[in-house]
Amino acid sequence: MAHKGLSPDAVVKAAVELIEQQGRDAFSMRLLADQLGIKTASLYNHVENMETLLSEVCRYGMCLQKEAEMQAIEGWHGEEAVRFLAETYRSFAKEHRELYWLIMNMAAKDNRLLDDAAVLFTDPIKKVLEDFNLKEEESIHYRRLFRAIVHGFVSQEEQGFFSHYPAEVDGSFHFAVQCYIDSLKQGEKRCS
Repeated sequence: MAHKGLSPDAVVKAAVELIEQQGRDAFSMRLLADQLGIKTASLYNHVENMETLLSEVCRYGMCLQKEAEMQAIEGWHGEEAVRFLAETYRSFAKEHRELYWLIMNMAAKDNRLLDDAAVLFTDPIKKVLEDFNLKEEESIHYRRLFRAIVHGFVSQEEQGFFSHYPAEVDGSFHFAVQCYIDSLKQGEKRCS
């Protein structure tokens, strides 16, 4: 019998909170059950198994990221929208470090989750690129390039690879985003 007042959504939100507090490597069904004040076996009344729960945690996180990005670019266009989107993506990855890396690791292993990620991660950049006069194939390349630049930067920064030089890391990030914008302008000219 399901614990009164406990829903699958509540279990997912509690799991997200726990993962962000304790880290994805420390997360377990037992730890989650303790957090919720129930027996571990009772969790299976709400979620099928650990893999299903983590997939739902990832979907929740991806929706959270998309929502943050869509809010950040609302009312902005062109270059400014690109900058706000890049900053929000990077901030989300830092502020929700454990959740972000769980999403990246899980999506790489689960095709269904990867399909969801493709849509949720792509919608904000697609919206931003609407302001640029790009052909569809060119737009796809620029969507991929945006993710490669911002995720790549986040990944390298996470690993400490940018700590050995005197240039400020934020300055390097802004430089990378500006290079992307400059390339977009060139792409726009090619498509005109």
